[in-house]
Amino acid sequence: MHDLLGGELWQLTVNGLVRGSFYAALGAGLALVIGVTTRFHFAYALTYTVAPYAAFWAMDGLGAPFWPSALIGLATAVAVSMLLELGVYEPVARRAADRAMLAVLVTSIGVSTAGIALLQLEFGTSSLPFYGPQPQRYDLGPVRVSGFDIEQAATCLLLVAGLAVFLAFTPIGRSVKAVRSNPGLAAVLGISVRRVNLVCFAAAGLISGACGLWYGLLYTVQPTMGDSTVIYGFVVAFLAGTRSSPLRALPVGIGLGLIEQWASSWLSLQWTQTAVFIVLTGYLAFLAGKSRLPLVSPRRA
Repeated sequence: MHDLLGGELWQLTVNGLVRGSFYAALGAGLALVIGVTTRFHFAYALTYTVAPYAAFWAMDGLGAPFWPSALIGLATAVAVSMLLELGVYEPVARRAADRAMLAVLVTSIGVSTAGIALLQLEFGTSSLPFYGPQPQRYDLGPVRVSGFDIEQAATCLLLVAGLAVFLAFTPIGRSVKAVRSNPGLAAVLGISVRRVNLVCFAAAGLISGACGLWYGLLYTVQPTMGDSTVIYGFVVAFLAGTRSSPLRALPVGIGLGLIEQWASSWLSLQWTQTAVFIVLTGYLAFLAGKSRLPLVSPRRA
């Protein structure tokens, strides 16, 4: 108990902050896609996974240095994300009409499963080492942190902040916000909804690809690496709100990261993930109950 209140607690808190920033970035990218395009982009796991695999292929197959390989991985994630919208989601949504949301969800699950199966056929099912710069270790009192942890957290924070700045201060960002508010009116005003959708998928592909590269550097590259991690992105997206500022994903993601890490002191890994979903379920139940409460209007004097 003394260790938990001392060094172990500080270590878990730092780990939670690092993981939370990671979840926040994933959630911000996913919330952008869902809030603007109304596509339930479950293949987000595929773009997350394909980035480190493309980087690994460039390093191992082409002999490219790490940083050019990382750029190839990011470009691949962006390209795959945009191609999913152009070649899969948009045609499916157009044919499904009023059932477009469900049709895209089912299609995205199938596309993600098929894409990951192709990666397994090409690279095998075992984990692959993804070597990059050597991380440095820092001992800050009772806390041990690596340079990768610091750089990953900084990258994720910059991605979320950069997305918020992009939406607030650029013409295309303001077009994205207009489509998110009212796509029909935005189209009447001359805004290309299709272009806006592609921009959202490109941004989400960039964010998921960057997160996937960091995961590969910290651990290993494997075909199923996106299955559980991206679920946290969905949790953050729904808790923070798919039509709100990306900055709201930061406290939500960091909160989930802290809950996960603190719970690991008492629970196994399986149950720490369950604790996160209990939070989501409780929040959704609260929203459902709140919507059913009768509105109390002020009495007239």
